Amino acid sequence: MEKRVNLREVTLDNVREIIILSDTLSESQKNCVAPNAVSVAQGSLHGSAWYRAIYLDQTPIGFVMVDLNQTEHVPPENRPAVFLWRFMIARNWQGTGYARLVLDQLVDSLRDQGVCSMYTSCVMDQQESPYQFYIKYGFIDTGIEEEDERLLYFKFPQPENVHSETGYNYSSRVSDYMIPKIALITIWTEHIEKMKEFYHRVLGFFIKTDLGSYVEFENQGARFAICEREVMHESSSAFSEESRGQSFELAFPCEKPEDVDMAYEILVQKGAGAVAPPQNMPWNQRTALFSDPDGNIHEIFAELEDQ
Repeated sequence: MEKRVNLREVTLDNVREIIILSDTLSESQKNCVAPNAVSVAQGSLHGSAWYRAIYLDQTPIGFVMVDLNQTEHVPPENRPAVFLWRFMIARNWQGTGYARLVLDQLVDSLRDQGVCSMYTSCVMDQQESPYQFYIKYGFIDTGIEEEDERLLYFKFPQPENVHSETGYNYSSRVSDYMIPKIALITIWTEHIEKMKEFYHRVLGFFIKTDLGSYVEFENQGARFAICEREVMHESSSAFSEESRGQSFELAFPCEKPEDVDMAYEILVQKGAGAVAPPQNMPWNQRTALFSDPDGNIHEIFAELEDQ
């Protein structure tokens, strides 16, 4: 049976086990979030504080506290707003996706109560700052700094973004699995030798890899390559069709092979064309292909572990 994340009141019966979760954090993380003992004390004295213990079934794994009355720096269009005051997941449960599920629950509940947005702040000078986690979730950096912390905010999507049949909603975003960064630009061609000669001899790109049907050039920033269309015929029949401007490909990286599957599913749900489902390729990558509204074919990929 799948384990479930749930939020529970902090009581005399569980307060000690919640407090000691802070001991599992690294020194860098302890510099980013106050001890749970301090948070519980502040929450009990602060009139607009709402706080809960985070459980995975019957196991305590974290603590979260929200200030239900956030007004400072909040523009009218983002009101009413709350402030994510404290949020921690015990060390052994970090990197499991449970933190994101907690935020999903918070957003669902608060949005149903009429809240429009959630703010938080991050220490920026610590190696294990949660800044990237919040940005990946969808928080936006305001650029405002107070007491060495950066202010972020997350505008709640509206209920109409929830798909009634599939249950898919804003909490499943492709950026949870695919990094929004162009890692490789590939020009597809049926004239590989002429193209190689042009980019090497005419434009001056040095050749980094030459596999005959695939040539990658030295380039600053995104990787840049040319490839024969025939190479991808077995992956998708779309590449064997007559060229209709599909002469280049954007390739988006994922951190893990399984993220390719998740990102592909979400992309298709959001309207991308399903070209080729995830599959392991001979060049030691797991890839999937999708198309944009103009029919341009793009790729998501992740490096496979060395065999």
